[in-house]
Amino acid sequence: MFSPLLVFASIFSACCLATSTFGATLAIDEGRTLGKTNWNFSVDPCSSGDESWAKFAESNAYYVNNVTCVCSSIICHVVRIDLTRNYLSGSIPPQWGSMQQLVQISLLGNRLTGLIPEELANMSSLTSLVLEHNSFSGNLPAAMGNLPKIERLFLNSNNFTGELPETFARLTTLKIFRIGDNNFTGKIPGFIFQNWTNLKEIRTVASGLSGPIPDIGSSGNLEFLMITDLNGVESTFPRLSNLSKLEYLILRSCNLIGKLPTSLENMPKLETLDLSFNKLSGEIKISLPDVKQL
Repeated sequence: MFSPLLVFASIFSACCLATSTFGATLAIDEGRTLGKTNWNFSVDPCSSGDESWAKFAESNAYYVNNVTCVCSSIICHVVRIDLTRNYLSGSIPPQWGSMQQLVQISLLGNRLTGLIPEELANMSSLTSLVLEHNSFSGNLPAAMGNLPKIERLFLNSNNFTGELPETFARLTTLKIFRIGDNNFTGKIPGFIFQNWTNLKEIRTVASGLSGPIPDIGSSGNLEFLMITDLNGVESTFPRLSNLSKLEYLILRSCNLIGKLPTSLENMPKLETLDLSFNKLSGEIKISLPDVKQL
């Protein structure tokens, strides 16, 4: 296992800048500084096919160490970086924004700090950004609303603050969104359920955000909805519509009052319903025969 005192920025400040002349290379001295003893620094990570760089981890592996390239006859591009649980320290270098062919980044479970550079918004091919379980901080850059292909955005378990930028309304390709265990402020934006028509899963567990929960209507793709531990005043149940694929509905400790809506009966695939730690009242006049966990 690496030393925890790693200079994270150096691993990629010289790495993965794809050009027709140099491909994607990593400075040997800087890589060794990081303690990456299981990478072969004598080869080009893209063109060599060396397994120390390119070997994929097994499914659900605890620790991942992978740089993946796609090469044509004249040029190589880094398309995937996965450094899950490498115990790296440091921050994300703004230079990463120049890697416009990069499709996936996972830095899950490291010790990374600092702000998210707004330059990441230049990654026009990025579909997955996983930054969960680190110590990133500050406001989310508004420029991230310009990511045209993003499908997975995992920001949970960090120290992010501020409101979710209004520019995020443009992230209409998002399918999975996780922001729990942070220090955000402001209300849950209505655009999440109005604009993000491809959304399948959302988890905002103790995110710092406040209610009321906006009306939840979707294109019918939503399968997993989890909102818990909201700040703010009490409010009635949000209006629910077009949730025929929803399997999990968890609105725990959301300051909800009043009666259960009859719209809950219009969710034929609902298996789990958790409305605990609210102040709901009245008789239960709805039938949920397929719900297995209530």
